Amino acid sequence: MSENIYDSIIVGGGPAGLSAMLYLGRALTNSLLIEKKGIGGQMMNTDTVENYLGFPEEISSFELVDRMQKHAEKFSKNPIEYDEIIKVEDINEKVKTLLTADGKTYKTKTIILAMGGFPKKLGANGEEKFSGRGVSYCATCDGAFYRNKTVAVVGGGNSAFDESYFLTRFVNKIYLVHRRKEFRADAINVKHLTDTGKVEYVLDSVIEEICGEEKVSSVKIKNVLDNKIHEQAVDGVFVFVGQQPATEFLKGTGLDMTDAGQIKVDLATMSTNIKGVFACGDSVVKPVRQVANAVGEGAVAAMMATEYLSHL
Repeated sequence: MSENIYDSIIVGGGPAGLSAMLYLGRALTNSLLIEKKGIGGQMMNTDTVENYLGFPEEISSFELVDRMQKHAEKFSKNPIEYDEIIKVEDINEKVKTLLTADGKTYKTKTIILAMGGFPKKLGANGEEKFSGRGVSYCATCDGAFYRNKTVAVVGGGNSAFDESYFLTRFVNKIYLVHRRKEFRADAINVKHLTDTGKVEYVLDSVIEEICGEEKVSSVKIKNVLDNKIHEQAVDGVFVFVGQQPATEFLKGTGLDMTDAGQIKVDLATMSTNIKGVFACGDSVVKPVRQVANAVGEGAVAAMMATEYLSHL
């Protein structure tokens, strides 16, 4: 058990968490960032970032994350710990307790929750069967396996279009399946993908079933307006239908969350309903999910945590 009582512990090492780490370090606090898997969060699932201010020529996600990490570590008193927080105890007390999967116990005066999320499943028949064998949730990870092949992409937001654009480096054809006629993605992202000439939009439609023997060979697509189903030959399916917040370990703590597990915060202060607990990034309720506002939220959470500490 760690005898050290930290001023703040940040849970999650995406852009929001790294931003909080930087600002807490600059405030000369004794703080610690704990990350479950790898630094960068969901941003590491995309190839390049072209809408982060200061990089007009775009920048690879890996390079941007590396720069963020080095910048945060420059000011932090403690190195990043790699472990999974599985339980929070004494959350309403002045000193809170975090338990990890490796059996460690950490004590802290404040917590900044920046876990982000993980990809939502499509829920189609065959999805689980072919996961890792033709069904993927990361084009950057798996796109190269589909060189000169045909794939289906499901989704209508920026993630679906960014990932599809990356896939055009490898695939011959993309069928982009979206349940509505309008896209949530930025217009420029839609234009970028359309201009490649490699995409065919299948709108007002959903994938009912993913078919094949040992690997994916086709999908059954249903039109939601007339309920007609047709089968389309594809070699793989990429799913980008949103994120599930990584907040399962917070259930039962009294933290105010939606039924979907998103943390409710005051967006002006990133504070939760529990004193000394702040949240930022893609695990909170908010209208926009971009790297830029995640970084800002991390900064606000850290500054408000520092203000809270000054009154203890």
